[in-house]
Amino acid sequence: MLKTMRIIRSAQKLDLNYVPGRILCRDEEIKRLRIAIESGGRAIICGETGTGKTMLAKYFARDAAYINCFVNRTEHAILETILGILKPRFNPAGLSSRRLWDEIPPDSFIILDEVEGISIDDLPHFLYTLSRRAETGKRVKYIAITRDADILKQIVGDAAVWSTFAGKSIIHLEKYGKEEMVEILNYRTSEALYDGSVSEDVISLIADIALRSEGHMRTGIELLRNSAMIAESEGRDHIEPEDVREANMDVWLDEMEIMDEEHLITLLAVSLCCKERAYATIDDIKSTYIRVCENYGLKPGSIDKLLRKLEMHGFVMKVDGMYAIPFPTSKIIQKIEKSIEKSGELNSFIS
Repeated sequence: MLKTMRIIRSAQKLDLNYVPGRILCRDEEIKRLRIAIESGGRAIICGETGTGKTMLAKYFARDAAYINCFVNRTEHAILETILGILKPRFNPAGLSSRRLWDEIPPDSFIILDEVEGISIDDLPHFLYTLSRRAETGKRVKYIAITRDADILKQIVGDAAVWSTFAGKSIIHLEKYGKEEMVEILNYRTSEALYDGSVSEDVISLIADIALRSEGHMRTGIELLRNSAMIAESEGRDHIEPEDVREANMDVWLDEMEIMDEEHLITLLAVSLCCKERAYATIDDIKSTYIRVCENYGLKPGSIDKLLRKLEMHGFVMKVDGMYAIPFPTSKIIQKIEKSIEKSGELNSFIS
């Protein structure tokens, strides 16, 4: 018998390649992109990982031919891919790059993702030819995507080519802030999950973890999807904070091996406070820390100093005066049980 889905209504809408019906928090960038394309037929979108560069381009130009330049690295391979999309019945076998350029229909629209991935031997010529197509009456509109426009400019190494290719049409995407990430996550939740399956605290926790990650908004979407899958696999109809922490597991357990007893005890106290919730107050942590120290017969240290070091190493997050754990508290507690002697006393404390 098929398992009834309790949380996920549309898994496809949590796929990283999914382009939603609305792009939130990018109104000004969409406006600038529209002006750049309508006036000059070109735009360069740049920004760090997880800022939504590819999604913005695909949203704006849904019918454009999409090419990943790290997959298709030579000029010839890129042209073959473009024609494979725009003219599926065309056979490019044996044709030179020059002939392939001539086959691209006028006023075509292409998206060149990770454009810096083009072979250095082909990059200047490809960008120059692309940007000068209008002079032959066969203009090709394009959106090029790169992490850093300044680095791409250096790679191109020719001021004239760069000016023709990019001009004044560079659109930089800043990282999302906490409020923006929460707004986006709430929107994606409304699209993909059933009502009532995610609390405000869980969305906030996902945003806080994603803000501190290299993947940024991409990490946020992955955490939302994976934590929903974990909760469903447990037979629940809602996501709990521990599901999010489970979805965020990485190599953090190894780092605990070199943590001293004082910091392990502090981490234990925070984990106990966050075991059933997303965030804990400093007062709750302090009282729990004192109880744990008493349980072990240890002299309490400076909790604020200990928390700062744990935060610096990524084991604890401080958010608006409260604290959160980005990793599974149950696994942290289990790990500390094995790392510190007197596990019997610890077990009686936890229970």
